[in-house]
Amino acid sequence: MLRFLILGVLIMVQVLTAQELIIRNLPNGGKLIIKPREDTKAVAIHVWFRVGSVYEKYDEKGMAHFLEHMLFNGTEKYKYGEIDRIIESLGGNINAGTSKDYTYYHVEIASPYWKQALEVLYQLTLKATLEEKMIEKEKEIVIEELRRGKDNPTTVLWEEFEKLVYKVSPYRFPIIGFEETIRKFTREKLLRFYRSFYQPRNMAVVVVGNVNPKEVEEEVLKTFGSEEGRPVPKVQIPTEPEQIGIRFKKLEDKRIEKAYWIIGWRVPAIGKNEYKGLLVLSEILCGGRVSVFYKELREKGLVYSYWCGDLGRPRDNLFVISASFDPSRYEEVKKRVFELLKETYENLNDEIVEKAKQRIINSRIFEEEKVENEAFDIGYSYTVVKDLDFYRFFEKNLSRVRRVDVMKIFERYIKEDRYSEILMVPSAS
Repeated sequence: MLRFLILGVLIMVQVLTAQELIIRNLPNGGKLIIKPREDTKAVAIHVWFRVGSVYEKYDEKGMAHFLEHMLFNGTEKYKYGEIDRIIESLGGNINAGTSKDYTYYHVEIASPYWKQALEVLYQLTLKATLEEKMIEKEKEIVIEELRRGKDNPTTVLWEEFEKLVYKVSPYRFPIIGFEETIRKFTREKLLRFYRSFYQPRNMAVVVVGNVNPKEVEEEVLKTFGSEEGRPVPKVQIPTEPEQIGIRFKKLEDKRIEKAYWIIGWRVPAIGKNEYKGLLVLSEILCGGRVSVFYKELREKGLVYSYWCGDLGRPRDNLFVISASFDPSRYEEVKKRVFELLKETYENLNDEIVEKAKQRIINSRIFEEEKVENEAFDIGYSYTVVKDLDFYRFFEKNLSRVRRVDVMKIFERYIKEDRYSEILMVPSAS
């Protein structure tokens, strides 16, 4: 049922679904999404912005991540360090995250204190001062973080893997950026980026937990809803051309004693019709102790550890398998992985698919008992997938996946003659 209401200056669109989401369009172009829950005494408040490292120009590389740091360094209302002190004094948790596709800020707190948390997040995200002295201080902190990453072989491995896969897409650049770009950040450049993307028309406020929706609307109107909405820059993110053939790169590193391996295929973007079939395939291959890879790779001692799944990207998505093992077993591991992919395809039946679907649904139900996880799923669906139905009808859509849908993922994407692979082994010296 769709109802149109007017409350003060707020134009509201309420969509009543089985998930009981309350959705409001703020007058300045912002989005408010509320999920009231009476089964908890906690509240999660997330503020999402549709900006990440793929939205940066080359001379801005690292700016989205840098701004995440800067926003904690002082606002019009709160001095440096005061935000953390306030939230911690109320028994809450505050944090943030920057990815290649989004940036979000979040507080988890007991329900009596949600208004204080909302005010803190409002100040943090839309009222940052970005003082010159703090910019220079933060540069050294972020550059040190960058250098520590370079000292971590697995960080280097993943960065090199994405450079191998992506030749055109900005996904090939690291989120943290480069020392040469970070050094040249000025307050003017940061303010331009901040004002362009940290504003209502590029924002979603998500509130999940034990709250009164009407009170939330009123408070959001007084804070986030009071800001001016401005046009959001149109960023052209180039699409990666189709990959032809196999790409391989070998790295040597004297700091490691075991081999690290990643292999990946281009697959449907999150939100596409085929994507649910990919989720089921991932569950069959690597969903816990009952999965194919756990039983055949991990339990039998062929690898020390492994991970596989897709990266949840709205464009140029990847399905990857990563593993660590004794360097002498590389050929054996790779051969066995391809054998297991083939065997899974040939032996796939309706029962395997149905069990995998149920495990995914059960896991999601369990995870979303925590308000912070549910708020994240809602924010991700709206900001990255750009479709709240991905969250609202996840279970319904997943239940429609059939054996043929999973087989199509194998046939169209998981090919033996079209993938990217990187291997890091101990240096001979």
